Amino acid sequence: MAFSGPLFVVGAPRSGTKLLRTLLNEHSQIGIPDYETEFLPRWLSIHERFDTQNTEGFAAFYQWVTRFMYFKYMAEEGRQITPDQWLSASPNARISGLFEGLCRQDGGIPLGQPGVWGDKSPNYRNDLPALRALYPGARFVHIIRDVRDVSLSSQVAWGKDPVRNAQRWMDEVSACRSWGASFGPQSYLELRYEDLTQNPKLWLGAICRFIGLPFQETMLTPSRSAENLGDTKGVVGIVSTNTEKWRQRMSPKLLLRTEAICGPLLADLGYPLAGLPQAVQRVSPAEMQLRKLADGASLMRFRVRDWGLKDAIRYSASALESTLKQG
Repeated sequence: MAFSGPLFVVGAPRSGTKLLRTLLNEHSQIGIPDYETEFLPRWLSIHERFDTQNTEGFAAFYQWVTRFMYFKYMAEEGRQITPDQWLSASPNARISGLFEGLCRQDGGIPLGQPGVWGDKSPNYRNDLPALRALYPGARFVHIIRDVRDVSLSSQVAWGKDPVRNAQRWMDEVSACRSWGASFGPQSYLELRYEDLTQNPKLWLGAICRFIGLPFQETMLTPSRSAENLGDTKGVVGIVSTNTEKWRQRMSPKLLLRTEAICGPLLADLGYPLAGLPQAVQRVSPAEMQLRKLADGASLMRFRVRDWGLKDAIRYSASALESTLKQG
């Protein structure tokens, strides 16, 4: 039986997930929504609150879930799914069916139509076991980018602390790779951002084989820009030179610390180290917490600037609610 989804595209923020989604969506039989859903793990953690298989329960769920930014973005474009559309697009009214219906509706792969539906949410890199439990047949594409460029890009985009970012990259990329290895090559595919931008035909062809579709040349020429932040903001196309920015932009002190945190994983992934190999030096929990507080303030400033105070508070409140529910 042909694979029809879900295909989850995951990776650390600023690792090329938007570019990859844009290129995949140029395939006539792949449909991934234009925005990150991000709410699925939160929904799973509180699913007992909503009996979505009855009218009242689904109405309560719809009111809850449409607070998330995914729906704000869709509403701004006049494309927010209605309750009737959602139910009609879904194979059933359980979590797995409703999430599929949303992605199919917004990704353009209607139920019963040949093709592969999926989602691109970078944060789902931390939730692979839960997603696989929900969808045993799911396939995951994990795109990885050099942490030194990731940290610099995250600092420019959102003011994120590069040391905390390096430790999170080390821990989360390692965990994601470990889970993927346990799933096996039929369910998990890993690629580097640098390889995708240097040889897109090779790697897009590999992804197509992974999900059982023929490669299409249209995937090489995106019809719109993939990026709304960073050095490639507004660029329509694949920028093969958007790599190794750290060689010019990262201070020697930060470079030394980053490689002390991430050196073994960088080497394992085939990235050259600027200095000699070092013993791994984890960032202490206390230092991580202090840097997390600073990151929180920077991220709130970004959200207020880009979304306005009301939406920034709304999104942060929904994230806090989920965190408290999960303990």
